[in-house]
Amino acid sequence: MPRKRERFERSDVPRDNPHRNLIGLGVILIVAVLGFAFVSALWERVQVESRMGDAALVEALDEQAGSEVLEGSFTYTENPIEKILFLQVDDPDAEHPQLISAQLLLLDAEGEAAHLVDVPSYILLSVDGSSYALGEFFDEFGPSAAIPLIMTAYNIYGHHVIMGTESPWTAIAALDGMQPRDVVRDAEPFVHSMRTDLDASELVAHASVFLQLGVPDLEVEATPVVGGAPAEDEEQPAPTSVDLVPFGVQTGILIPSE
Repeated sequence: MPRKRERFERSDVPRDNPHRNLIGLGVILIVAVLGFAFVSALWERVQVESRMGDAALVEALDEQAGSEVLEGSFTYTENPIEKILFLQVDDPDAEHPQLISAQLLLLDAEGEAAHLVDVPSYILLSVDGSSYALGEFFDEFGPSAAIPLIMTAYNIYGHHVIMGTESPWTAIAALDGMQPRDVVRDAEPFVHSMRTDLDASELVAHASVFLQLGVPDLEVEATPVVGGAPAEDEEQPAPTSVDLVPFGVQTGILIPSE
């Protein structure tokens, strides 16, 4: 009588699991979600970091014509004076941002002095034989075209530009003591609100200078203009030129002869 063959299950061979495909799909979905989150976070950081060292603003600064030597009863200061232009706009990421206001910050670290000067929208900009008010020109042609002309109007060579939705001076001073690599993380709202040619290390370096010279507490000075400033109730003042010698004396660029 033939013997009945006995069946043995091998312990080294995995059994079929009816849920194996479902588990595998779940693992793939989890990995995909985590990967998407990582890439999104990385992309967001790159986008924020790109607001510093902005190539378009660097290029605009490179287009400056430079200053011309003025003549009169004065001498030029021997102290290096750093000039930073701030452009307050509605949206620094827009293709054609609209100008709200502008300021020039002049820093004389050796002389321990700083001046914050208002740049009115009616300042005259001249290009290719045509004249424009700053506000009109900026809104039509954009910041890259306007930046070199603003510097020319003030007869200065600008070193840096910040374009943002709110005044940057206090926010930059708050970076004092921060590591440049932490600027994006610890000052993200400020970085999100602006674009600048300055990189993170340069912003941090300026923080101590700002505190030393009291930049966050500076009173805004008016720009001296030829013929005097227009009446406050004038809705659209006619464009007028910067009175360069008084401006130079006011900001320490020029020293009157005794």
